[in-house]
Order: sequence, then structure tokens, then C-alpha cells
Amino acid sequence: MSDQKVYLDDIYASKKCGGSVFRAVVMMAQEARFINEQARLGYLQLTKKPTTIAMYKFKGDKLTIVEKGQTAEQAPTEEAAPAVQNSADLDAAASAAFGE
Repeated sequence: MSDQKVYLDDIYASKKCGGSVFRAVVMMAQEARFINEQARLGYLQLTKKPTTIAMYKFKGDKLTIVEKGQTAEQAPTEEAAPAVQNSADLDAAASAAFGE
């Protein structure tokens, strides 16, 4: 498998996104935006594209998603992460992540 791609097997194996493709995309998009903003402000010197860095972090299991109204300490752990979430909530999160 290529090192520069996130495969469905990677997403399904991730407990932090609950195996949801939409949640995985939201996680990587938010991280890429954060990385791009930090680079724009001069805090980071990028050697790769922000999306590539976000994919590497996702594959390395270094990303988590925090729901609205939660603090980082209240974020679900791997054991407490819900297996299934309402599709309307996922649609709203995806729309919010992409600024729609």
C-alpha cells in the first residue's frame, strides 16, 4: 500500500473515528486547516502539504475529534467512543468542517 494514501482499511480500523469515513474526513480536514493556519502565521515551516501531514497524523492514530461543547478532557476515549452516530449529526459536522 502507498504511504501517501488513507485507505478504507485504515479508516475502518481507527477507533477514534468509529470507522466512519465522514468523521475521518472531518478530522483530517480540521487538522489540515490548523496546520495551514500555523504555517501562515509563521509558526511552522512546511516540508509537505498540510493535507498530507494530516493524513500521516490520522494514519499514526494521533488525531481525535472533539464534539461541540466538549473540552479536550471530556473527549471520548477509545473505550467510550460511540460505535454508531446519527447520520444527521455527521452531515452537520461535515458541513461545519467545510464551511457550508
